[in-house]
Amino acid sequence: MVVQYTAHSTRKGAKGEPDHFGDVMSQRETSCMLPAVFKNPVQRIMLMANGNLQRVLSAYYNLPVSVEVVYSEPETPMSAKSSRLPLRYRRRINLVCNRAVVCTAQSTVELLTQKAADLVVREGVGIGQLFRYMNVLPMFALLEAHLSDTDASFSRLYELRSQDVACLISEEFPDGMLDPGFCARPRGGAQATQDITCTERRQ
Repeated sequence: MVVQYTAHSTRKGAKGEPDHFGDVMSQRETSCMLPAVFKNPVQRIMLMANGNLQRVLSAYYNLPVSVEVVYSEPETPMSAKSSRLPLRYRRRINLVCNRAVVCTAQSTVELLTQKAADLVVREGVGIGQLFRYMNVLPMFALLEAHLSDTDASFSRLYELRSQDVACLISEEFPDGMLDPGFCARPRGGAQATQDITCTERRQ
């Protein structure tokens, strides 16, 4: 049986789980409780990653993780002269580590304000970099988490939202990706450096 965890996102004035989970997004106390069936601690970290999954995966494998955009397209035609809000994009990407796909994500991105629409339509800012470009920390809400009953794959559905942008994202993690050697370097690869590096590229 597939296990499902559901935690509806909270809204202003509503009681329940906080929208902000952990690190710079929390206040004094953080609560990220998943049902006991999610036994692997690394799996729980990935399920609760609040927009920083690429960095978490890179740290876990100790290898670069890149974004491969499969498609990123508007649902309806739009132009710099005319755009009715909200604008909605469909997007599919793969997170790739050493040529291995470690996560596949499908998302619906809504541009809620003219400011966000102008950045994308007129200035050509990529959908994947909007939150960072606008210097905004979005609210995070985990809506569903699933474990497969046939293998070690798992998935989640979550929301990232700010005043200008709302993203509904479904991610799938393939069977075996929790093995640290899932995307180990092939023989003959570049020699590992002892320096600590952390670089990011906008997608």
